[in-house]
Amino acid sequence: MENNKFNRRDFLIKGAKTIAIGALALSSFDILKLVASSKDSEYEPCSASKVINLSEFPSLLNNGGYAMITNNVIVIRKSSSKFIALKTICPHKECDVDYNGDGFECPCHGSAFDKNGIVTEGPSVKNLKSYKVTYSSDDNTLTINM
Repeated sequence: MENNKFNRRDFLIKGAKTIAIGALALSSFDILKLVASSKDSEYEPCSASKVINLSEFPSLLNNGGYAMITNNVIVIRKSSSKFIALKTICPHKECDVDYNGDGFECPCHGSAFDKNGIVTEGPSVKNLKSYKVTYSSDDNTLTINM
């Protein structure tokens, strides 16, 4: 006959094993990263493409030129065939940043970013969000995946 008694010692041992396995499983997740990414991910999925004709933005015809193509997206011409598109919202507290031709500055808390959107001074620890830009010299257009 089998002894089906479950004593206190067995209960505590099985409980400790269960807690240890649960803790091990949770430790494999970076909880802070998961919570942060749910709020404001740097890697937002592409939801739309915007095509602009450079002739409609004369400031983009020269290297170093820039133009706001939406309320919070700026395009900067880096060379004859390279452009960057950046979201002009500070990732720290979501204030609008100002561009002065050399870089970006957040007027709310003083974060600074270089002209590629890379953070150079905090409190922000994240770069400005960038979008993929495709230039077509055939029809002089940019496609921005936003």
